[in-house]
Amino acid sequence: MISAIFKIMWLRLWRDKGALILAFVLPGFIFAIFAAIFSNASGGSLDLRVSMALTSEAPASQEFADTLRKDAEFTLSTDENWTADTIKTRVKLGQDDVGLVIDGDIANPNTPSLTIVKDPSREVAATVLMGQLRQRLAANANRDAPNIFTEISALPNNTETEVTDPSVTYYIGATAILFLLFSAMQGAAISLDERNTGISDRLLVGPKGASAMLIGKFLFLTLIGTVQAAIIVAVGHFAFGVPIFEHIPSLLLACMGSAALAASIALLVASLTANAAQMNTVSTFIVLLFSAIGGSMVPRFMMPEWLQSLGRFTPNHWSIEAFYGILARGQSAADLVITWSVVFGGAFILLCLAAFISHRMMRV
Repeated sequence: MISAIFKIMWLRLWRDKGALILAFVLPGFIFAIFAAIFSNASGGSLDLRVSMALTSEAPASQEFADTLRKDAEFTLSTDENWTADTIKTRVKLGQDDVGLVIDGDIANPNTPSLTIVKDPSREVAATVLMGQLRQRLAANANRDAPNIFTEISALPNNTETEVTDPSVTYYIGATAILFLLFSAMQGAAISLDERNTGISDRLLVGPKGASAMLIGKFLFLTLIGTVQAAIIVAVGHFAFGVPIFEHIPSLLLACMGSAALAASIALLVASLTANAAQMNTVSTFIVLLFSAIGGSMVPRFMMPEWLQSLGRFTPNHWSIEAFYGILARGQSAADLVITWSVVFGGAFILLCLAAFISHRMMRV
């Protein structure tokens, strides 16, 4: 009996190729992603994107800046016309992970001459950069320079004073899109039950049956997702002190956009799968993959550069950018026009693709 049950379960797994992938491919794949992230982060070897401004005319400081340009251990962006305000803007907008302003004479180790411009949600980036600079200074001068650094935040002052933990604004978007993807996938799975029980066939008799069904499901999933995302934002406000009332219109767009994108992805997956079991397998794979690469599980700045670039093709990246831009960087809805274009435009394109595939499958 035991062998018979074992054989039945094995045959069921073998016939479900999606379950096979989930069981034997996904664990190793997810591990490879996390291994790449954490091996990259260990020992202070993050692939940091650093912007630098040189505002000092001291010879030692200029020589130090030239050294960093030639053989820095991080990706360095700099321009002779950049100022401290330029660096703050670049870090605030997420163009760089951390900034460096050389505004004094590093030959004098007892006065601040290097200013680290940081994003509070990327505190580790500032710490790693400071450690690398200390090592370089110590090697060059054969001594440490304890008083040479100052730190400032690139984010608005009201964000620093009102939010207990600034990184919580990052995880609002990261958690919202992760939850919305799982929720939308479960909701879209209803389409498969309708297809298999014949309900879809009866609904198709009506005018514009296929498109009406899909649009109705999309609107429902988007509405539910918007409410779910809004609840997460509310928790961020009441539990962690995140200021939201001055950003209500922008946050509404972020909630709606994230929900719409998640809903369109879920409906596309549903249109490509044959049954609920396959839908569950494929959706789990996609959500975990998007979340690992897109920054919902681990902040993207901790990832190697190639993985950061890949993460831009996930909904998680754009949802995080929307919420974090509003709540932490103080960006307005107009400032996020590129983000809205990707989020709402992507939702529309994926919905159209799902409609096309669903129409063809339902008419077969």
